[in-house]
Amino acid sequence: MTDEAIHEALGNAQADEAGITAAMELLETQAQLRDIEKMEFSAWVLDMERIGSPEALLAVENAHRSQKGLAPLASLEPVAEPLPPIQDVVSHLNDLYANQNSAEPEVVEEVIEELEEPEVPAPAYQDSEIQEPVVDAIETAPEISFESSIEDEFDRLLAADTVVGAEDELTALEEELEHAALPVGASESLSVVEDDPGVDFAPVGSVASVIEEVKLESAPKLNRRSRASSQFWAWLGLSGSVLPLGLAWYVSQTGVAFSQAVVAVFLGLLASALVISVGALAGKRSGLPTLMLSRAPFGVYGNAAPAAVLTTIRIFWSGVIAAAAILLSMQFLSIESLAEVISSEMANDSILFGSVLVLLIGGAITLAIFGGRVLFRAQQIVGIFGTVAAILLIALTANSFGIQSLLAQPTGDWYKAFGISVLTFSVFGLAWTSAGADFARKLSTSARGAAVVGWGFLALVFVPTLVAAYGIALISSAAQNSVVADASQAIAGAGTSLFSDFSALIDPWLGYLLIASGVLSAIVILAMSLYSSNLGLHSIGAKLKPGLAQPILGVLVLSLGIAAVFYLAEPWQFISDYARLVAIPVAAWSGIFISDVLIRRIAYHEISLSRGYGFYKPANVLNLIGWSVATTIGLGFTYIEQPGLTWTGFIADQLINQDFWATTSFGIIIAFAFASLLPVLLGIPRIKKQEQEVLLIESRRDDLKDIFNLAE
Repeated sequence: MTDEAIHEALGNAQADEAGITAAMELLETQAQLRDIEKMEFSAWVLDMERIGSPEALLAVENAHRSQKGLAPLASLEPVAEPLPPIQDVVSHLNDLYANQNSAEPEVVEEVIEELEEPEVPAPAYQDSEIQEPVVDAIETAPEISFESSIEDEFDRLLAADTVVGAEDELTALEEELEHAALPVGASESLSVVEDDPGVDFAPVGSVASVIEEVKLESAPKLNRRSRASSQFWAWLGLSGSVLPLGLAWYVSQTGVAFSQAVVAVFLGLLASALVISVGALAGKRSGLPTLMLSRAPFGVYGNAAPAAVLTTIRIFWSGVIAAAAILLSMQFLSIESLAEVISSEMANDSILFGSVLVLLIGGAITLAIFGGRVLFRAQQIVGIFGTVAAILLIALTANSFGIQSLLAQPTGDWYKAFGISVLTFSVFGLAWTSAGADFARKLSTSARGAAVVGWGFLALVFVPTLVAAYGIALISSAAQNSVVADASQAIAGAGTSLFSDFSALIDPWLGYLLIASGVLSAIVILAMSLYSSNLGLHSIGAKLKPGLAQPILGVLVLSLGIAAVFYLAEPWQFISDYARLVAIPVAAWSGIFISDVLIRRIAYHEISLSRGYGFYKPANVLNLIGWSVATTIGLGFTYIEQPGLTWTGFIADQLINQDFWATTSFGIIIAFAFASLLPVLLGIPRIKKQEQEVLLIESRRDDLKDIFNLAE
């Protein structure tokens, strides 16, 4: 493209996120093309000069004249132009000097008139009428002016997209905006929620101001203003629910000692917080969803394989949430099978059961469609409600047992304790690691990385560990006193005594409060899963609007849940086994992704994440092969006792102590560890080269601005 064509394209670019991104891509592409042309031209000139023939030298000379806009020469013979007589030169200079002296008063008068009546062009993006021009004193620091020209605005926004340090990046545009006053009336048309991870500028009162637009481009840095503390509220909806109490009930059935159980749960939650928080850190750096960022380690097109697998697993977990809600609702209403729901003898219970399902799936779909601030507020409310219910449970039952007797319990099988830790890691960590950046995309780039990780650990480690530890203590103490069922029950019987065990320990009103918290938590957790599923579909090319995608996903998830309950004889055992199965490929992917994130020191180059010719290449064959090998190794060390999966554990069969491998599911940890080593051992040179290329592009930004006359 010529300079005129580029200027025309830049002039037509819209002063919004899409326009700025398109303009940046245009500038980078044209700069690369011009560099290639320069290198090819230089090589051609060298070849022609090496030949040295008159024809070759004439071709070089004509090429240089063509670049200057001159006519080509017929030969290399110099064409002498006659010099003007010296008298004509002297007279011309005298006339020019006289004309300049006579024209000075007119120029001064014109300058004075322009200073007295300045004209300020109205920018294309400002609707309000300019009342008075504002002239700052020379000594004052420059302020952001909403009355600047379109080229100045483009220049300032172009500078705002600089790639800087990952954790402490703070652009010059953001520093200016913090001290700049908005124009009159702007506060009425823009809505900003500081701690909302789904904030977007949109007219207040419109549907667009509430429903978040799902797209794979990063949000403008002007809109990314969420604090690091928003990570606490985003995950409190998961950890502050009754889910830790359900985990406590399951752990109490395994027969391990209280101290073993607490340590196992803590280690599992600690590992879970690590994989989720690192993903959140990557989302804060880039403002992009997790599976979009996965293109950096796996390649733009190569990432389709792990992204498709992870999106399918995310839908599986959504189905598990629906199935668990159905099973617990049936147990609470004393419904033994779904066939009883349609019978006339249980009409009232059937209506109530149907209402619960409609509330569950309808509420989850609605929250997932709105996303953004609506989903965030729901996470806050449900998390606070669940935390309050847990505090009431602790306050009302704290004097019902003694901690000394629990600590005095003899330790049991450490294989089981380790298996509890791995299962906790699978349910809390690996089930949500592919959503870590999804709920951190609107974090401010000025938020400290340590604060992001710290708030995430507070919500994902401290809160659930405290609730789960107390639940284990309460149920274990009651089991010692024969108040609840003993630990001989297996996981296949989960749901047959969960409500009865807790009802024997607490007052009815508190039980109903916990049930209400559980229902609300199920709605929000399912909404989070559906929301992340849609982002995963976008990353593999299935770009559906939330209003269409979420109802489809909701119906699919409900159908999976109903089918699991209706056709499976032991649904809880099926969920337990397949939870460990799907955790293996996720662990392998997570190991590569997390190591890649921790090695990088600068933000991602967004355009290259969507272009096969970018820095991240079409596919990273090494990481794709490593992911496949790590998954295979994990399956070889893990036993899955389900029809069609008896071949798993083929590596463990060749080793001693098969009981260890069958009880601990250690293959999941092996897959994660093996995959984590790949970027460390083989990927650092590639990552450093990518970062150098990104920094080189940024260092050439000023050159690009000079070439296209964007700088003053």
